[in-house]
Amino acid sequence: MAKKLKRPEQYYDLVEVLWDDAAGLRHGWMDKAEKPKPQLALSVGFLISDEPEHIVIAQDTDDDGGHNGRTQIPRGMVKKIKLLRKKDAKKIETTPAPLAV
Repeated sequence: MAKKLKRPEQYYDLVEVLWDDAAGLRHGWMDKAEKPKPQLALSVGFLISDEPEHIVIAQDTDDDGGHNGRTQIPRGMVKKIKLLRKKDAKKIETTPAPLAV
């Protein structure tokens, strides 16, 4: 019988990013008419950092908010960011008030 697993808390928004990837050019001689072709990339990940100069997404997160498999994308290369799933709401722990005697 399979054990039911509890889903880890999601600390970061899950996003889809459309961005211009820097294209690698062919090595060696190139004809003057040959033009480099821009490469649009589509990435999905957890939005770890959203800064003015770049964003960082990660492919994996754990139940403590640790992350793995990060990609840093320069902000000027980002064409579109689509929110796929919002991060989990913070749980507010409350302690019961003492009973009045």
